Amino acid sequence: MNNLSFDAIIFDFDGTLIDTETADFAACRMLYEELEANLTLERWAATVVGVQDGYDILFDELVRQSKNGLTKADLWRRIHQLWDLTLQDMGVMPGVERLLSELQTAGYPLAIATASDRAWVNRWLAHFRLAPYFQTIATGDDVCHNKPAPDVFLLAASNLDIRPARCLVFEDSMAGTLSAKSAGMTVIAVPSPVTQSLDFSQADRVIASLEQVTLTWIEALGNV
Repeated sequence: MNNLSFDAIIFDFDGTLIDTETADFAACRMLYEELEANLTLERWAATVVGVQDGYDILFDELVRQSKNGLTKADLWRRIHQLWDLTLQDMGVMPGVERLLSELQTAGYPLAIATASDRAWVNRWLAHFRLAPYFQTIATGDDVCHNKPAPDVFLLAASNLDIRPARCLVFEDSMAGTLSAKSAGMTVIAVPSPVTQSLDFSQADRVIASLEQVTLTWIEALGNV
């Protein structure tokens, strides 16, 4: 491993590997429209992306504002119905499959660190046949404090037996970026179509897409 720029590479899941967020926001926007409420992309991204209890925050507000006696259970039931519609169009983020294959061939241990629950991650990794690339998956189910706390990234590094300072992270959320930086890792922000408005000033670098990441690029980054 001494010839590699980093000892491990860790990926966020939603919006970094799989474009779940476009479908997720579409469903939430539909819910708000049904309730004649307003939800901007910027508000949704800042509240929900990379934050495990983000929907609880939004739904608590909708319940307080409701004049029809809506409950959080009603909102959860409806958002799941809408997800069934919008999630059908999901896909892998650009550049992911090529990059994972190259990293695996080069000998990098790979991990996922996500705020999402394990069932969700396993479902889509299996669907898109990405699971074999990863040696470990750390989820929101596995830690007491989710992103933006560093716990999930520290767990991923621990599972790989790699020092956090030797880990390179790819993230698309503000909460995730803060989480990985708090863990002492090098963080590359890759804003997704729904997170482009967020503040990624804490990231070590910001890039437009994983399509521009190559082994040579990572080697140069590690030698800076």
